[in-house]
Amino acid sequence: MKIYAWLLILLVACTAQPTTVVWNEKDFVWQHDTLYYHTQLFSGVVNTYNAQQQRIEQGTFENGLRHGFIQRWYANGQLAEKRFYQSNEKEGQHQAWWENGQQKFDYTFDNGTPIGTHKEWYANGQLFSLSTYNAQGQPEGLQQMWFENGKIRANYEIRAGRRFGLLGAKGCMGGNETQITAIR
Repeated sequence: MKIYAWLLILLVACTAQPTTVVWNEKDFVWQHDTLYYHTQLFSGVVNTYNAQQQRIEQGTFENGLRHGFIQRWYANGQLAEKRFYQSNEKEGQHQAWWENGQQKFDYTFDNGTPIGTHKEWYANGQLFSLSTYNAQGQPEGLQQMWFENGKIRANYEIRAGRRFGLLGAKGCMGGNETQITAIR
């Protein structure tokens, strides 16, 4: 019976919750995307607070690397963004919101590679961009952008690495080209 009790204590000790600490500039050091706490690789949860003692960021780390959710909040308590990492690589759905609650972006990653459809919005809720990525993280398929008033800015498709459609780029004049001016 004693052996089982010691095994249970050992199991609980080895699976304890990660350390939770408050961010302090003098205790933490970033080196090449790796977080150190008192010169040791940090594993646990870091909370960052503003001057009014409101939590504005929370991040989970394992052996100095982002591993788990990283969340940020506005001073009003509104969730600003939520991202997930595995060994410092972006993973899964990453989302952000404007301070007014409107969604700001929605991205998807696989081992740090952008995949699927990525969307971004203006603060007024109008869609800003829609971008599509293949499994290798390359833009492919429909790509669209809008002005804040809802008018189309760019509308094109990428097939086999070539763009087809309205790119929405400003016209550039070469050295030997002349500009045509309309007379009114």
